[in-house]
Amino acid sequence: MSTLAVVGAGPKGIAIAAKARALAAAGLPAPRVVLVDRGEVAGNWSGRQGYTSGLLPLGTPPEKDVGYPYAASWGDASADVVAAMAEYSWQRHLIRHGAYGDWVDRGRIRPTHRQWSAYLRDVAEAADAEIARGVVTGLEVADDGRWAVTLEAGDAIAADGVVLTGAGPVITVPGQPRDHPRVLDGRTYWLAARELHRERALNLCVVGSGETAASVVIDLVKRCHKDSAIDVLTARGVLYSRGESYDENRFYSDPSEWPRLAEAHRREFLARTDRGVFSLQAEAALNQARGLRTLAGRAAAVEAREHDVIVTIAYDDERERVAYDAVVVAIGFDGRWFETLLGEEASGRYRDALGGGELEGVIDVDLSVAGLAPPLHLPVMAGLAQGPGFPNLSCLGLLSDRVLRRYVAVNDAGALVTERRRRA
Repeated sequence: MSTLAVVGAGPKGIAIAAKARALAAAGLPAPRVVLVDRGEVAGNWSGRQGYTSGLLPLGTPPEKDVGYPYAASWGDASADVVAAMAEYSWQRHLIRHGAYGDWVDRGRIRPTHRQWSAYLRDVAEAADAEIARGVVTGLEVADDGRWAVTLEAGDAIAADGVVLTGAGPVITVPGQPRDHPRVLDGRTYWLAARELHRERALNLCVVGSGETAASVVIDLVKRCHKDSAIDVLTARGVLYSRGESYDENRFYSDPSEWPRLAEAHRREFLARTDRGVFSLQAEAALNQARGLRTLAGRAAAVEAREHDVIVTIAYDDERERVAYDAVVVAIGFDGRWFETLLGEEASGRYRDALGGGELEGVIDVDLSVAGLAPPLHLPVMAGLAQGPGFPNLSCLGLLSDRVLRRYVAVNDAGALVTERRRRA
């Protein structure tokens, strides 16, 4: 039996673990899946580890659960696999807790992040997911050609493949301190937000124009004094809303036609629907907010002082220094964080696989780096090459199919060959 190590016990990791159990229930030779995480299962969604308050509404419909879109990816065994995965669905979770009827009668409202975290933990328990607690400190190719996944405590996991999930550490701007009460980011804001003064008006700046920034701005509007001023600094000049028509959403659920689009059009699609845009729900909430202003420019530098923070705003050839009471830098997370973990042999193989090209362009149909052995699966980096839903929660069931097909032989192996031909 092969072993698949998944770094991160969040939605992607849990979806893979659940699919492996479903495959085994259907009589297929599923690999052993080990989820490695430093914190609790689905902890980043609970509100106790940052990234969210736990009370924010889920950005995607909960029906897009760990099995969605329940595709027939497994040949003659597909019906059995789908039936087994249905036991891990959002609806089944509600039924088990006696809440399904209430959810339907209330209009199928989106759960909070904390409720979604509870659902994911429920799935992990039902699937009997194997969890290894610890921080991954190294990834190296061992003498036997397998991955050696080293943990901080000194333990190591031997794996035939590795999946890296999660968004990685926050992206910072020049001069941004690592630990300062007036400079926060997309993770630490939620741990410090309750300390913001409500008794007086504040002058605040949020750097970023994506969904993380939108969530922070909405929370600030609700939390701060009514006379507070909030500047949203966006490099794109204005805040754009996300495209959410059927013609756009269908690529998230079924990316089979995605590789046929020209690369320029795929990049345009991602910019229009996923990266650096606010959801329609976020824009609707912010349209009613007063004291909110959009500034064109980027944060060229941050200077944190005792009583304020100076942000150098660059726009075209102009530079302006503006003082704020606090700044939240929410410009995204580093999806290439894993590169610092690679050992000498792994780094060499990784560089050879890239061949001087960009990482996003060499992600194969199984979401691994094409040409790299042993396989390293990077769903967070798969949006451009394989489909916009893989980096987020839009097709967790298809994500687990793509990854696990690398390790499970089925009767109709032509499906992945067809996908590769479309990509070519």
